[in-house]
Amino acid sequence: MLGLPKRSVGALGVIALLPLTVLTAPIWLVVAIVVDLVTGLRRLPTVRLGLFAIVYMSYGWVALVTALYLWLGAGFGRSLHQPGAMNKHRIIQRWWGGSLLSWARRLLNVRLEFADTADLPDGTFILASRHASMVDAILPIPLVTGRLDRFIHYILKDELRWDPAIGSYGPRLNSVFVARGRDTSGDLARIRSMALNAQPNAAIVIYPEGTYATRANRKRILASIRRKTDSGEMAPEALKQAEALNHLLPPKTLGITELQNAMPDAPIVLMGHVGLEGVAELHGLRQRLPLTQPVQVRWWVFDPGDVPADDDAFESWLNNAWVALDSWVGEQLASGKAVNS
Repeated sequence: MLGLPKRSVGALGVIALLPLTVLTAPIWLVVAIVVDLVTGLRRLPTVRLGLFAIVYMSYGWVALVTALYLWLGAGFGRSLHQPGAMNKHRIIQRWWGGSLLSWARRLLNVRLEFADTADLPDGTFILASRHASMVDAILPIPLVTGRLDRFIHYILKDELRWDPAIGSYGPRLNSVFVARGRDTSGDLARIRSMALNAQPNAAIVIYPEGTYATRANRKRILASIRRKTDSGEMAPEALKQAEALNHLLPPKTLGITELQNAMPDAPIVLMGHVGLEGVAELHGLRQRLPLTQPVQVRWWVFDPGDVPADDDAFESWLNNAWVALDSWVGEQLASGKAVNS
């Protein structure tokens, strides 16, 4: 029952806010237009964001109703984790994520350019992704459930339980929510259980950075690592690797190490993207929307034999791979082809 209050509050919020937002649209739309024009944003990003918020809440309504319908159809929840019920939830997950991205294209000009999916491995694999905004939490859905037609299990931060769709469907699709300040051993046990009970040929998605790679977060985390290296809690090499990152945050290794230990035969796919820089905060969103360049999504596949089995060696490997991913992001941004301004 962990997380039920957040899910309930989030559901009630969506139920109440959607009609209120629609009814007051004539007022706030005029205000948004004036604000955009006065601040020189002639592409009307605030208006676009307001309209997308209505779309997002509308799909939240549909997700809630569908979740209730599926719960009733599963014998009041008794058979939710049976294959048939799980597949129905996967179909709704694919529809929800794909629909939101379709509307993001229409309203915000979010266009995705995926690499060739033929490069992705068969069987179950671990997908470790860069985390720049809420959009990349949805990116794996059209990729894995859409193009690959497979299940996807997430490791997500606990705050996403507030979202009624994610909070309702996440647990049913065997995803795990983790939080700072909570029992780390308990979270790791849940991650291991999820990995051991993953659907066949699934992708297990994790965001090793743990939060958005904003300038403020980077400054805060670097300061923390410096304090820990000065006190001897962390090795100097950790600070050196963290300072080598210009666009990403240092990866947290506990979660992905637990996955790798639970699934030693699973390939690891590192996923990077460019085009969402600076959109994790409202100011950046308003300055960059609608996007002018497509979001480029690329990945690198590492077979089990390419990844060290020892925990310390694996941590070093991951940090080095993250530095390489950071360099790739920098190269794309320097080329000017992926800059949205």
